[in-house]
Amino acid sequence: MAKQKKLPRSLSYALTGWIAGAVATLVLGLSWPIIFPAIVRPEHYYGAGPGLIPILGIVLVLASPMAAIGGLIGGNLALEGGEGGQRLIAIIFGIIFSFPCNCGGLWFFTGF
Repeated sequence: MAKQKKLPRSLSYALTGWIAGAVATLVLGLSWPIIFPAIVRPEHYYGAGPGLIPILGIVLVLASPMAAIGGLIGGNLALEGGEGGQRLIAIIFGIIFSFPCNCGGLWFFTGF
């Protein structure tokens, strides 16, 4: 039986941060219409624009690199908590780094 290669730690932390950033993007994107209802009817502002799902896709693509970078930095920042502590900080930094891209991207589509 062939041995499976383990994912390098840095790549693992970047992936963890990316997943956390993607989840934060989806949560923020689905709660955004509650705060700014203009995103539900974008045609009111600029004609036949994209709907909510394409907007979330665009914002997810824009925020993905920042979330991965945040996970990479966060995972390598905390060296004294063991594997669990490093993953937790990677999750937190992935969310923190992706949040400005999420807010900026969603704000762009609310008809500012």
